[in-house]
This record gives sequence, structure tokens and C-alpha cells, in this order.
Amino acid sequence: MSVVENAFGLVAEHVPGQGRVEEEGLRGLIDQIESYFGIIGVPLFIAYVATLVTWEGRKRSTRFRDRTDALFARWRLHPSARTKRRVAWVLALLAILAYVWCMYCGKSITEKAAHDASFFHILTTFSLSTFPYFVAGCVLSGVVARDVMDDTRWLPKTMLGAGLFASLLPVCSCAAVAFAFSLMLTQKVRLRAVVTFMMVVPVLNPFVIVFSYGTLGLEYTFWRIVSIFALGMITGTLIEEFLGERDPEFPEKGCVACKGCSSSAVKIGKTDSSMETAFDLMRQLAPYIIIGMLIGTAFALYLPAYVVGDYLSGPLGLLLAAGIGVPIFLCSGEDVLILAPLMESGLPMGHAIALTIAGNGICLSSIALLVPLFGKKAAVWIVIAFAVGSLLIGLLLNMLGAMQPELG
Repeated sequence: MSVVENAFGLVAEHVPGQGRVEEEGLRGLIDQIESYFGIIGVPLFIAYVATLVTWEGRKRSTRFRDRTDALFARWRLHPSARTKRRVAWVLALLAILAYVWCMYCGKSITEKAAHDASFFHILTTFSLSTFPYFVAGCVLSGVVARDVMDDTRWLPKTMLGAGLFASLLPVCSCAAVAFAFSLMLTQKVRLRAVVTFMMVVPVLNPFVIVFSYGTLGLEYTFWRIVSIFALGMITGTLIEEFLGERDPEFPEKGCVACKGCSSSAVKIGKTDSSMETAFDLMRQLAPYIIIGMLIGTAFALYLPAYVVGDYLSGPLGLLLAAGIGVPIFLCSGEDVLILAPLMESGLPMGHAIALTIAGNGICLSSIALLVPLFGKKAAVWIVIAFAVGSLLIGLLLNMLGAMQPELG
């Protein structure tokens, strides 16, 4: 079941049978739809591979690029500004439907992996799970790049403000990377605040905070919030110190870009509307997100989150949570459901927070977006920060937990 269904399933069990038939009928319809995901995944995989081959061929061969340009012109595949806006709006509406499906209807990737789903089945689910956040990130970036570039008074300027702003947005790391890039393009938000925003936003949002408190209690929720704020601020400060770039004309603004960002493979130009900018950004980032989804699907199939959860309490559990948690796709509180039975059985708080930060903070899809947007150096720093930072925070929390009985 989805995260929301798990969260509120106990309530439904205590409601007298009036609606039980309708609920079972709806669940049966949803299961029937999902039974076709394996079939849908085959043409989806072919489309992904064709996109990547075309993208790579255009980069490496001038002749191939000229031929594809001629083919696109013959088939009238070069969209006008009006067409771009319409397509972006359609994708935004589809993203909303996909979000609703993932939150309220569809089964999670972890549950499907536990039931031996096929690669193509999980690929369809992974695509549905990633698509709404990817589109949301591009649309938000378009709004910032087109409508907010000249008036950024509402944008957070400090690390604390960026973290608080991030904790209000219900998005995952894929949307966080694209939106953070647009914040940096304004040249009015410090790099340290941009990085803090990008690290906090996938780990905290209103639903996850409430869900964490209701399921795992106040202590876990408190450390989830404090840990990611601390990690985001420390990482932001370090990245600005070692990779920051000052504008020579306005050095008083501090570092508002990083080394490698200026040579980004993705360029956002001036357009007539934010949705047109969003379309251009989606088109440029599509190959990178496809790469992330294909690799992420393989990880979800051969290294599912529930398997990691089974071994968290072992001797190497903390290292497993911090290191292998990075490539695992966790979103919308799924980590809370994995941790609930483990913490009831005595899983240390440090182990739980390590998996939370590493599993939610960054995934392969968002890593694939980090490289073209922020450059390889910044991408490596951020991934290391999530892996090593979650390990160190986990160790510290476990030490504090061990000291409490002695102090008592």
C-alpha cells in the first residue's frame, strides 16, 4: 500500500463495514491497473533508450546532429513558444495525477520489490514516482527564472531561512536540485543558503513531520529536524568556502555561484513565460533524469529498501544505513514505515536518523541532475556530505543514547 494508506489504514479498520465493499472494489481496480505496469514498462524502456541514444549521438557526432535536425524540421518537431507552454501545462496536470496516484493509490516501490516485481514493472512505478517531482522542480525553476529574477525579496537569504522555507515544500530531491539551481541563477541568494535548501527540502515537509511524530514519536522527529538542519548548514558553509565563486563586480554579495556551475550543461534563457522556461528545462534535463531512473530501478530491484532495513541492526548496520542508503529511493515518509517495526525492536536512534538522511536526502535520480546543473565537484561534495554526514550524525546520536542511562 502507499504511505498514506499505511498511515491511515488503522483508522479505516475501526470503521463499521459500510464502505468496505466500495473500498475493496477500488483496491481491486487499482491492483488490476498496476498489473499492466510490467507491459507498460517495455515500451517505456525502449523510449528511454532511444532518447539516450539520440542525445548521446547528437553530442558526439555533427553528422548525426545535422541529420536529426533535418528530420525534426521535416516532421515539424521544433515546437513554437505557444506549443511549449501547452505541453508544459499538460505535463504539469499529468504530474498532479501521478502524484495523487503515488500518494493515495499505488503501491510503493519497496512493497513491489518485496513481492518480486519485474524490472519493467518497477521502472513504471519509479517513473510515476519521480515524474511529479521532476516536473514540479522544473516549473518552480521556471517561475523563479522568469517571474522572480528581478524581485527576489521573498526568497530566503540565510541558511536558516532557506531551511525553514525548504521544510514547507512537499517535494523530493529531484525537484530540490532543479529549484535550487534556479535560486542560484538569481545571483541574489548565497551559495550556502542554496545548498542548505537543497539538502533540507527532501528530508522535511509538513506531511513527513506530522507522520514521523505520529508514527515514531517526538524524539525521532526532533532529531530528524535538527540533524538535517545541522548537516545542511555545515555542508553549505564548506561548499561555499572551497567551491564558492564571487562576482568580481559585486564582491559584497558573497559567493552566489560555485566553480563548475558557470559551465553548466543546462542553460536557462529568457522566454515569454515561466511555463516555456519550464519546458526548456525539462527537455534539457530529461536525459539525465532517465539515466537516474534506469539505475535507480536496478537498485530498487536488486537492493530494495526493505532488505537494507532487515540488516540495519547488525554490527555494520550504521555503515549500511549511511552508505547504501544514498542510492535507495525513499520519499514521502516511506522510511518511517521501514523504521517503525525496527525501532520498536530496539533499533538505535542513530541508525534510524542515518537511514532517514541518506535515504531521503539524495537518490540516483537527483545525483544525475546534480552533475549537469552544479558540476561534478559540487555533486561529489554533496553526495559525500549525505553519506559521511549521516554516518557521523548517527554515531553521535548513538553515543548520546548510550550516555543517557549513565547520566540517569
